[in-house]
Amino acid sequence: MAARRPALFVVVFAAAVLLAAPVASASYSTKVVVSLKTPAFHGSVKSSRSSCTANRTVKLFRKKPGPDKLLGTDTSNAGGKWSIPIGKRLTPGSYYAKAPAKGSCSSDKSKVLTI
Repeated sequence: MAARRPALFVVVFAAAVLLAAPVASASYSTKVVVSLKTPAFHGSVKSSRSSCTANRTVKLFRKKPGPDKLLGTDTSNAGGKWSIPIGKRLTPGSYYAKAPAKGSCSSDKSKVLTI
C-alpha cells in the first residue's frame, strides 16, 4: 500500500496542473476607441472585465512611412477613459490609439482616424 502513495500523488498533482492550465492562459478581449475633440484625442478602453479597462496604458500614434510616430501616452481612469493632448502639433494624417496587453487582458488597436 505504501508503494501506491507516491504514484497516487503524481496522478493527483498532474491532474491539478492540467486543470489549472486553462485558467492561467485565459485572455479577456479589449477594445480601444479613439475620437478627436481638439485640443486632444479622447477615447476609452472597453472590456467585459472591469480590471481590463482601468489603469491601462494607451499610446497615440500617427501613421507615416517607416515606424509610426508615437505622439503621447496616457493611463485610462477607473471608467476606462483616457485623453492625450496634442495642442498645435496636429497635422493632417492618419491617427490611431493602441493599448498593449496587460496580464490576462489582450491588446487592441483602434480604428484609424484620418484628418
